[in-house]
Amino acid sequence: MLNRFTLLLSPALLALVACAPLAGTQPATTATAPTSTPVTPAPAPVVVAAVPVAAPLELPPSAAPAAELAPFAFMTGRWIGVNPNKTVNEEHWTTPRGNHMLGTFHQIRRDGKPAFVELSLITVEKDGIKLRLRHLHAALEVPESRKELSVFVVKAAGDNRVEFTGTGDAQQVTGVTYRLVSQDELAVDVAFAPTSKEKGFTSRYVRER
Repeated sequence: MLNRFTLLLSPALLALVACAPLAGTQPATTATAPTSTPVTPAPAPVVVAAVPVAAPLELPPSAAPAAELAPFAFMTGRWIGVNPNKTVNEEHWTTPRGNHMLGTFHQIRRDGKPAFVELSLITVEKDGIKLRLRHLHAALEVPESRKELSVFVVKAAGDNRVEFTGTGDAQQVTGVTYRLVSQDELAVDVAFAPTSKEKGFTSRYVRER
């Protein structure tokens, strides 16, 4: 478009000016068809099959825990601890069922192999509650010097604390005390008679979930 400043130009220059693009404008370009971009199809949705929920298991009355085992229930669980020499103690106690509860213990050496294994059984009997313990070598052999079971009787029980004392061949063990330090900490104190060559000790565990 011409403006008032173009009137002073010669006809030839005016023709050139008329044909020249105005300042600040871009030369016209030939329109081109837009190129199409390939569209990646969306991934198919992942369908997760519903996992059926098992119906609650109904135990027979014979599996109901004896009332006398209530003071021992705090021991239930999987407990693990590290000794000062970096060996590891692991002790499990089942939920009381019927007239008993079962305990397993094993110690893991620094080379990863088992040092020894122990099985324990707490039972309600006519003459009281007893703890029977079987000590086994690493390959589950019965030691020649400990073929008999170690039998303990309850000395005191209550307030998340249970104390046993040895009888017969185990009478040198004057106390085995389980006590719940906190919801996830368990301590086991073992005491021996003054005439024994063994020294008392405490094993400390944390709950493994």
